[in-house]
Amino acid sequence: MQAPRGTRDLLGEELLSIRHVMRRMDEVFKRYGYEEIETPIFEHLELFTKKSGSSVVSQLYAFKDKSSRDLALRPEITAPVVRVYIQRLRSRPKPVKLYYFGSCFRYEEPQSKRWRQFLQSGAEILGTDDPAADAEVAALSSHIMEELGFVDFELRLGHIRLLRELLSYAGVKGEAQDPVLRAVDSKDEGRISEEIKRAGIKPAEEKLLRELISLRGEVSILEKATPPLRGIPRASAALKNLQTIIDYLPSLGVKNFSLDLGIARGLDYYTDFVFEVYLGGVQVAGGGRYNELVEQLGGEPTPAVGVAFGIDRIAQTMLERRMVPLRDRLDCLVLPVAEGVRAEAMKVVTELRRAGLAADIDLMGRKFSRALEYANAIGVKRVVVVGPKELKKGQVIIRDMTTGKQETVARQDLPRALKSVA
Repeated sequence: MQAPRGTRDLLGEELLSIRHVMRRMDEVFKRYGYEEIETPIFEHLELFTKKSGSSVVSQLYAFKDKSSRDLALRPEITAPVVRVYIQRLRSRPKPVKLYYFGSCFRYEEPQSKRWRQFLQSGAEILGTDDPAADAEVAALSSHIMEELGFVDFELRLGHIRLLRELLSYAGVKGEAQDPVLRAVDSKDEGRISEEIKRAGIKPAEEKLLRELISLRGEVSILEKATPPLRGIPRASAALKNLQTIIDYLPSLGVKNFSLDLGIARGLDYYTDFVFEVYLGGVQVAGGGRYNELVEQLGGEPTPAVGVAFGIDRIAQTMLERRMVPLRDRLDCLVLPVAEGVRAEAMKVVTELRRAGLAADIDLMGRKFSRALEYANAIGVKRVVVVGPKELKKGQVIIRDMTTGKQETVARQDLPRALKSVA
């Protein structure tokens, strides 16, 4: 029987790569002062249908439990974090800074580096609308990519408030904007044209919208954004907000980024600053400000900004590029030369494990020659040979499986000897 479509079994180098990415991310999140949070894999369905967007809702793994409650496997983790904030954290000193790791589920067509069960990590800042918080989340994302060793990633910044204000000016308001924004986010010209027509946007406003979403490049493109938005309420404030965030980035160590005023993000709750991170043309992270989500989910009005990373995509890219530092699964394999010294060999492997070494012992009762063949088969580089003659002298033998060379060492010096060549 095979694993369900869109899922995969993880082991070996694939899992090693994922764990490496998670460890490095965890280190950076902590350096920035974020506290880890873990939420349930399933939540009440309503948590995701309120403002996640129709594309996400259509991909939900939804079900009724035995008490007929409507539940869903989480498709993302920002909404669950907001739920926890409303229930347990709203009285904390602001801002509240949280980070997370977890599996998410979406019923979408499996593609390269995309699965129906996938790992997500992310960070959220709740309780401040200071542009410095937006800049920090973008800087955090850039720092993580650098920490993982990427030099060719792209950090693209945008501001969805510009699009929302232009659409309001064109007579498209509230939730009616969401289908247009999702079409813009898809970059599909046919879909954009279809949604513009369905929304009843007039040619003059359509021209302004297309001018705006086509603006990509250096910071200087903000000057080109001013004419299409002239006279539109709050648009100038949004441009100023974006400029302030950009001005903070160099102080936070961010040097390489570009602007893309066509970024709309796939989730409907984003309100202002938005950004995305790309590797080789594939999006691996994205986030932005969502100042209305806490209130929409039943809390008091609370500004918030965050980012989410696709761990699987990042880890797979690192594996393909051979960027993951691979280490041997075992420091050594302990082999008794005869059954009579097996109990003592067990004591040796226990001593090594308690000294912090990855050590194993043959659990099949093989003869010594066969046990050496097993050591070769699993790629162990060093074997600790436990024999009766050596034990009487308080010694063991370290055998290099690559060269065949052997070294006799005092038993009490064995951990240090193994670590010295690790």
